[in-house]
Amino acid sequence: MTSRERVRAVLNHQLPDRVPNGLGGCETEGLHIVAYDNLQKVLGLERRPPRLDTFMTNAVFEEPVIRAMDGDIILLASPNMCRSELRGNNIADQWKIQELWGRTFSIPARDFFHTEPDGTVVWESAGNAICPANTFFFDHPGATDLMADFAVPDPDKFHPRDTLPDEMLRHLEDAARDLYERTDLSICLGESITDLQVAPGGMIGSMVLMMEEPDVMRALLQKCVDAALKQIRLLDQAVGKYVDILSVAHDFGDNRCVTIGDELWRSIYKPYYKQFFQGWQSITDMKVNLHSCGSVASIMGDLIECGVQVFNPVQTSAANMSAASLKERFGKDVIFWGGAYDAQLIPQSAAYDEVYAAVSANIRTLGAGGNYIFAGVHNLPATMPEHHLKAMIDAYRDSRAY
Repeated sequence: MTSRERVRAVLNHQLPDRVPNGLGGCETEGLHIVAYDNLQKVLGLERRPPRLDTFMTNAVFEEPVIRAMDGDIILLASPNMCRSELRGNNIADQWKIQELWGRTFSIPARDFFHTEPDGTVVWESAGNAICPANTFFFDHPGATDLMADFAVPDPDKFHPRDTLPDEMLRHLEDAARDLYERTDLSICLGESITDLQVAPGGMIGSMVLMMEEPDVMRALLQKCVDAALKQIRLLDQAVGKYVDILSVAHDFGDNRCVTIGDELWRSIYKPYYKQFFQGWQSITDMKVNLHSCGSVASIMGDLIECGVQVFNPVQTSAANMSAASLKERFGKDVIFWGGAYDAQLIPQSAAYDEVYAAVSANIRTLGAGGNYIFAGVHNLPATMPEHHLKAMIDAYRDSRAY
């Protein structure tokens, strides 16, 4: 089978010739750019300066790497990723060489970084976000403000984005057509639409609003649903004939449970997600890929009822989220994407054999009977040792047969 045929079989709950490899196939199933650079070495490829996806300092997975690791899915860029991707893969002036963390990378031309004498990296074009010396992630100003002072919003004055620029749609269409005609890879479109993550007053403020003014929150969510469905119609017209999967994100859980509680989630969010996903499926054949971190096992049945078709990142380290439990309870009804390597469960000190065994076990468990796409748990960190990368890829190759 070709990669596209293999992924489409899984998306249609059919058994392909092997478990598809979706590492790097969406924004939340990739590698930090340093780990990706190490992966090139592990795969025996000639080093090319990796391209930086400035959404989460991940790498943009290139076709040679996808081929070398037996990958099956390629990510079509989205506004949350390198926006220069929308202008095509071969336009040199959209990229420039930059040294970061002692290595050379290719970064979007619009971005600016510098490294302080002590090794601190400053991301100037992101409000002088700081990556402290000997670390790999940026602290963004204001990102830790969990609650802001706010007035109860007026839904009549809330107007979420409900269209997409024609230039962007044409760039996406050109890029999708090129990938579709030039490769046999399955195409996943990244997070491109208005989602339901409306949070007036920040994380805590929005929780207060749900409790004290639930009808206001519901009115805001209704407007988000209406806006998103309008955008999906535009995307379907532009790329629906080429793209197999469309992604959306909303983190509902922490390591313990659904953060706002199951019953409040069902009262506030479930009716709108049901409307959202069922409306989505009435418009396009692009499958619903929902990213949600943490422990969401208690509402997984609700998400499936709402219309979730593909679920990532399958955080096996969270409560009640073991691979075996998820597969037994929900494996016939939803496609799990991820779950093979969980950096919260596998210590960096683990030997090759330990990593190989853990990844193999998860692949065999989640892949049993189909409905599974291989990848890690969320974006794997810069500190992931090279022998872990090798063990993960080796385990996939040895465990992907049904």
